[in-house]
Amino acid sequence: MQDCATTFGSCTVFEMANEKTEALPPPPWQRVPERGKGRRRDPLTREAIVKTGLEVLDERGLAGFSMRRVAEKLDTGAASLYWHVGSKDGLLDLIMEEVMEEQVENLPEPDPERWQEQLKEVARAMRRTILSHRDIVQVSVGRIPMGPNALRLSEGVLAILRAGGVPDELAVQSFLLMISAINGFTLDEAGYEQAGVETAPPLEEAAEMVKGYLGSLPAEQFPNLTEVAGAFAETDQDARFELLLDLFVDGLAAKAAEGG
Repeated sequence: MQDCATTFGSCTVFEMANEKTEALPPPPWQRVPERGKGRRRDPLTREAIVKTGLEVLDERGLAGFSMRRVAEKLDTGAASLYWHVGSKDGLLDLIMEEVMEEQVENLPEPDPERWQEQLKEVARAMRRTILSHRDIVQVSVGRIPMGPNALRLSEGVLAILRAGGVPDELAVQSFLLMISAINGFTLDEAGYEQAGVETAPPLEEAAEMVKGYLGSLPAEQFPNLTEVAGAFAETDQDARFELLLDLFVDGLAAKAAEGG
């Protein structure tokens, strides 16, 4: 197989997945320190720190995440963590990269005849991954995901879009918009259950309350809200997400057919 470290542009995402991540240059904004091998002899590794950090995030959420808690779970001191990952933000960068790997594993081989359905498959996998890791969307805010796994995810999705004939500019912008749409949807979806607001009623109960309230409004002032009040009781998040995908992909396909 060709060396993707020197011929990056001609390698597919699937070929790159088999290459060592060290072959990729670090992005200029990287907050994780570069460490030479063999400079420490403790058994702690960056991989173990990231794995444990993700466990702490899943258990406690972003508000309860701290280097001290990660260190306690590893039975070590926080100073050891800082040597390996640089800072709390550096560790969160690595956790984001770890989560990205789960999404890379779901990338299909580009099929021009199925590009629209493949894009939906990728979006569904992104949603599943996000929902399986507490507050990971909040972690992503303000970060530029350009680690090896993030690059492979971008490469794989762009390969699907370009194979389907989507013009380059539209492919890039639609990919970024898709991420924003999924993040926004899942932030709202997971946030309701993970916010920790004890007074919030169950989703189904809240939807019925909204339906009842809107239906009770004076019809002469709010004719549209009162007539469609029943639709606000819909709580099937899977169906709602599928509608989002249909609207997004159908619109993208139509725009691509126009030439972008």
